[in-house]
Amino acid sequence: MAAKPSETRILLLGSYHMHNPGLDAVNIDADDVLAPTRQRELEALANALMAFKPTKVAVEAKPKDDSLLMREPVNQAALKQDRNEITQIGERVALLAGIKHLHAVDAEGSFDMQPLQALSNARARHYMQLMNEAGTDLGQQMNENMKQMSIPAYLAWLNSEDMINANHAFYALLLQVSDGTRQPGAKLVADWYLRNAMICERILQIAEPGDRILVLYGVGHVYWLRHCLNEIDNVVVESPVPYLTNATTNL
Repeated sequence: MAAKPSETRILLLGSYHMHNPGLDAVNIDADDVLAPTRQRELEALANALMAFKPTKVAVEAKPKDDSLLMREPVNQAALKQDRNEITQIGERVALLAGIKHLHAVDAEGSFDMQPLQALSNARARHYMQLMNEAGTDLGQQMNENMKQMSIPAYLAWLNSEDMINANHAFYALLLQVSDGTRQPGAKLVADWYLRNAMICERILQIAEPGDRILVLYGVGHVYWLRHCLNEIDNVVVESPVPYLTNATTNL
């Protein structure tokens, strides 16, 4: 369907963190994306994403100032040095599209785990155990699939409805970690939603009528960002799966 001139179209691509920062609720052991095979896969991925015709690329990074731009312009040389998905996907696509600066739309979050860990009642222990089991199972599945799949195929799987819902289900369990009027799980879920609401609004700040924005974020953000962006008039959110599927045919 052709875009209306007044619309902003957003391609919301959930990714894993390719440089292994180990900061998520569920972390994976990413292999070396600078290896020749992975570089070929990333080239095929970027070429496939160009079919979206992006005018801007927004990423999970802190902005330099109120312009919501990255501190440094995109750099071809970084593709051979930096394992971060911001570089390997975001900058790679920007270079192909002639975009000189990425937009950095991440927002600070405050997540105090101490009240959660202080609960010792049966209900809290039950849901904490379910969270741990779900996180372990999800992490194992993600690691196993990464070893067997190309990067485009892996990202297509990560962005499937089943996986987006599986990532979000973790927060449904967290919500229920409580003890009477003490509800630290609900507070953490609210803090998570607040961070994503601020990210969503920053994406809207950079959006102009007719823009086509590739938004690259950790896949755990996709459920809430998609929900938020879909609430906004004249914003159309596209699934990345067809583009990712096309990328696999060029390997």
